[in-house]
Amino acid sequence: MILLGFILFFLVLFYFYSNRKIYFLSWKLSGPPALPIIGNGLTFFCKDSELLDRSTEICRKYPSPFRLWFGPKFSMVISEVEQAQKIMSSYNFTTKDRDVYRFVEEFNGKGLITASGLKWKTDRRLISPKLARRNILQYFQPILDQTKLLTKILSKQLNQPTFDIGHYIHKCSVDIVNATILGVTTRAQFGELDELCNIVKRLYIIVHARIVKVWLQNDMLFQLSPYWKEHEHGKKVFYEFIDQVIDNKSINTRLYVPIIDQLREMSDEKTGFCNRNDLRDHLTTLFAASEDTVSSIASFTLVLLGMYPEIQEKIVREIYEIVGDEKHEIKESHLEKFVYFDMVIKEVMRLFPIASFIVRKSEREFDLEGYLIPEKCSVIISIFNIHRDKRYWEKPDEFYPEHFLPEATKTRHPYAYMPFSAGPRSCIGKPFAVMALKIILVTILQNFEMKSIGKLEDIKLKTDISVRPKDECFPVQIRKRQFFG
Repeated sequence: MILLGFILFFLVLFYFYSNRKIYFLSWKLSGPPALPIIGNGLTFFCKDSELLDRSTEICRKYPSPFRLWFGPKFSMVISEVEQAQKIMSSYNFTTKDRDVYRFVEEFNGKGLITASGLKWKTDRRLISPKLARRNILQYFQPILDQTKLLTKILSKQLNQPTFDIGHYIHKCSVDIVNATILGVTTRAQFGELDELCNIVKRLYIIVHARIVKVWLQNDMLFQLSPYWKEHEHGKKVFYEFIDQVIDNKSINTRLYVPIIDQLREMSDEKTGFCNRNDLRDHLTTLFAASEDTVSSIASFTLVLLGMYPEIQEKIVREIYEIVGDEKHEIKESHLEKFVYFDMVIKEVMRLFPIASFIVRKSEREFDLEGYLIPEKCSVIISIFNIHRDKRYWEKPDEFYPEHFLPEATKTRHPYAYMPFSAGPRSCIGKPFAVMALKIILVTILQNFEMKSIGKLEDIKLKTDISVRPKDECFPVQIRKRQFFG
């Protein structure tokens, strides 16, 4: 018994000695009081819909950088722009924190979001050209075709009571991604993929809950939670869908080459790049990242335009001058001509960033303004708080597209705005997302006038993988667009 006691004592001593640099750093940082074993776990012992409020409040209360303990795991949290730039621009922080992203990996596999090291570098170098602007322009027409179908479906809501436009845009986004990335024609807009659409939304919530709720990070406790069966069923249905897509090797008769076919062409048996497992991981990642980003930002934009008719009118005038009325379709040549419209989209992504935070792990020791970050230390960057920092934004908590006037952006810190992340691990899907957003929003606004109740402050937010309304509803009324005489 005495021997066992000595063994346990030395094991504990060895653990603290091995992590001494973490503890030295934590003692230098402020942060919410932590309890033994569970750390700050009680801080996040709340409803899923309250997690964003809790994390935002903490970031505003404690100066950056500060500490958080997720159980026995230490994390340094950054909500200051200069510090964020030093972390995100450094190749020392291109590694994703495995303790966090393993939960994302269970859903998305080892795609570009979760991979690190040589695999990430190789895959990114090979896949990036497929999502570059010169390549994705071939998807302009299929995106427009699905959007025109969306306007026909939305026309049934003309002069009707308030409805959730996000529901319709989400299904349109799924059909767009399926056509352009997965190379399959689906009818989500007609209700044929309702189960899949709902499952994907729930998986986002479950993955995020595991990241921030300490007790759910333990696999045994997670299996005892109400999330477990839903998580396993959701993965099964989603992977079956992706596997069916991969097994579908019908000859492509389209006028464009979907991403799946381009990845197949890159498959290399010698290097092992893009084997079947790789292909599934990349398709899963691209599906989730694309449909969620496009549907969320487009929906937020339309709700805000309904709340601020003066901004909506400015956009519509610009659309009319560049494209014309509803009888004129948007063309590829129009995409780069918008000015005010671009400002509005950027402002929406500032207020509702795709990811409210990102997590990195240090590959080596790193000095951050006198704080020595140890090797393998977890660093959290709060994009949500940086996007609302009053030092860089004239009206941080208002819908104010003038934040992106040329004279404003010229003097603003480049890392004060990073909706697609920044640095070496910035999102390569930005050109696809922005093109899809412009096509969808221009076409809808050519046909319909948006009406929404309230103002920005009335939109209560939550977060999972993305920032969303707490009630997951984007309420609008639509009327037939009357253009200027």
